[in-house]
Amino acid sequence: MIEPLTPGGRTRIGPYRLLGSLGAGGMGEVYLARADSTPDAGAGSLAGLVALKTVLPGLDLDDGFRVRFRREIAAAGAVRGPHFAALVAGDESGGTPWLATEYVPGPSLAEAVSRTGPLPESVVRAVGSRLALALADMHAVRVLHRDLKPGNVLLGADGPKIIDFGIAQAFEATQLTRTGVVVGSPGYISPEHVNGSTALVPASDVFCLGAVLAFAACGRGPFDDPDMAAVIFRIAHGEPELDRVPAGLRAVIERCLAPRPEDRPAPYELAGLLAPGGVPESFPWHDAVREQCAAHTEMALRCAGSVPVPVVPPPPATPPTPPAPALTRRRRPRAVMAALAVVCAVLGTVLLPGLLDGDARTDDPAAARPDGPASSAAGGAGPTVVSGADAARTGDFGARGADLAARPAGWKPWTTGERVGEYGCLLSAGTLVCSGERGVTALDAARGTERWNVPGESGPGNGKGSRSVVTAVDGTVYAFVPGALVGLRLTDGKEVWRRAVPGGQLGAGAVYSDGVIFYVSGKEGGSAGRLTAQQITGEEKPEKWAVEYAGSDSTLLAGDGRVVAVGSGIQIFDAGSGKELPGVGEEDTECAHPLLKDRDLICVARGGLTVTDTSAPAGRRTLAQGMEGAMKPAVTADGTVVVSAPGQVRAFRLRDGEELWYHVDTLLDENAGNVSIVGDRAFVHEAITVSPYDLDGSDENPPGAGKLFDMPIGGTPPSLIAHGDALFLSSPDDGRVLSGFAP
Repeated sequence: MIEPLTPGGRTRIGPYRLLGSLGAGGMGEVYLARADSTPDAGAGSLAGLVALKTVLPGLDLDDGFRVRFRREIAAAGAVRGPHFAALVAGDESGGTPWLATEYVPGPSLAEAVSRTGPLPESVVRAVGSRLALALADMHAVRVLHRDLKPGNVLLGADGPKIIDFGIAQAFEATQLTRTGVVVGSPGYISPEHVNGSTALVPASDVFCLGAVLAFAACGRGPFDDPDMAAVIFRIAHGEPELDRVPAGLRAVIERCLAPRPEDRPAPYELAGLLAPGGVPESFPWHDAVREQCAAHTEMALRCAGSVPVPVVPPPPATPPTPPAPALTRRRRPRAVMAALAVVCAVLGTVLLPGLLDGDARTDDPAAARPDGPASSAAGGAGPTVVSGADAARTGDFGARGADLAARPAGWKPWTTGERVGEYGCLLSAGTLVCSGERGVTALDAARGTERWNVPGESGPGNGKGSRSVVTAVDGTVYAFVPGALVGLRLTDGKEVWRRAVPGGQLGAGAVYSDGVIFYVSGKEGGSAGRLTAQQITGEEKPEKWAVEYAGSDSTLLAGDGRVVAVGSGIQIFDAGSGKELPGVGEEDTECAHPLLKDRDLICVARGGLTVTDTSAPAGRRTLAQGMEGAMKPAVTADGTVVVSAPGQVRAFRLRDGEELWYHVDTLLDENAGNVSIVGDRAFVHEAITVSPYDLDGSDENPPGAGKLFDMPIGGTPPSLIAHGDALFLSSPDDGRVLSGFAP
């Protein structure tokens, strides 16, 4: 209910006059308020009333808090519709951050059940169906609620409405278990919350909704217990108490509370299960809720009528503002930036569990091997795509990656078992060749069935570098196995060439360019090694040159006649002779996820991206100033650099550093992924999602329709190959390989 304001307390926040108190928590307060700009609508009107959420006075608000609050503003703005208290405005930048949403004159579900008891089964079904549709709308714009509970469901006259989007990330913390304390609402959190996962999924909200419906139906939550440890144990082990839930609802709620996310119904399915014929337009509240809604309305009117509405003169006429130049992003005040973040969030990507690709499993590679010749068996040379390891590691698949005619004949989505592709894959002539703990495995790219396997060898060098596939040339796949570089016939895996690796231990660096494989090798446990240029074309296949190279844990790139080795320092060599050229010393080097665009070496560093001219490496410049936590970027042929960091995706012009566009991501608080360029789009792939962004976007560039894939939740971003409208993904965590439609 509405309580009077505290004498001597705040009476205004931002452009709002405070009228009464709607509640308070550990860090925030919610007020009934009205904007000064509201026209006088006369007695009996609720026009201009908002629920204004703000923080308690005197709190130390660091930048991290303001970032999380801004994301809550963006989330609230994204989820427009009849099932939500709509965002009116918000500002995280001032002395007192605030967020104003539509005022809903009605009790919360918690208040309604507390005052008049459980809801009738027919009303619970109607409430659940509407809330399930609300979740579908939220997930369609990449928003997870994270804290759905009876107190965050308001019962308005026209139906239930969800409030407080992302309150856990704005007011508490991203990780929901920390130093033994569970952050969230006890009894209304999913097993993923309890396990401390930072990768909650849409099905996590469905679990919370199941607990909310159990409360609505019987007056207590399914995990209620005075002992917090017991609540957590019961949630983690799937032990809800549903004896008091009406028999007709129990099976549906049990499905919502399934311990495994994949066993829970999707929101649209749940809405149909609860109300097969839909919910009447005039919501079927029973008399007890109608009376509470009327009481809330009467109290709000009385409260609003006690304060006169100010007369606001119309704003003076202003001349029109000329349009901004195309692709020019000007710096804006922080409050305006927050508003723009809301606008871009509204156009977010559809990512729902029902869109999972890779349903045709081939878990047993031996059983999946075809008995006869494959219908699309590879023969001879063909276009080769190496995941993330083109000579310059630009991540650009170009027009070939978007050419729909390039998809393998007869292709359909598929997935393999584990331990097939931990160390990466390449695609050549209809065959996907992967390296993993099982050794080197060739798969039919159209069906995912195994064509051949060369089992893993024992020997020195067990890391990723000593097991990688590098390229395919003239029908031969070149791959590293422990102690050697081998050539395997693409059609059947027969070994046709072998060269012992000097020192026996391959480092992380290996790259192919113009008929030559460049790689670093060394002795196990030592730092001394060699950088070798091994020719693999022609009959003799000679070693072109080799030079001493200290440190085997390196990334190699090739381009513009140079080989660049990025390790503790940046060393540059002439690709033809091996002569060392001026580089960058260890003390001046910070270079993660390097890529090469002509002469420019692009690196991820603290606080942004650095660009070093390899022809004159003494000087460098910075892109994306202040961008922390960036993942692997990509650069297009015309010099557009796209990079993702937690909660954001941005694009810059390499030539002059001009920022071209950005997007604030509202799905996950720590959302960031590797980037690949596919035709005229950038794909950001992190853990289970792939989201596309238009390269020619301007300012805030929302993602297009994205995809969820059956990859390890919370895992390392997968390696990605794009070919036609098909993607091939391999997980560095469990080695699973799958193929599905590109978003």
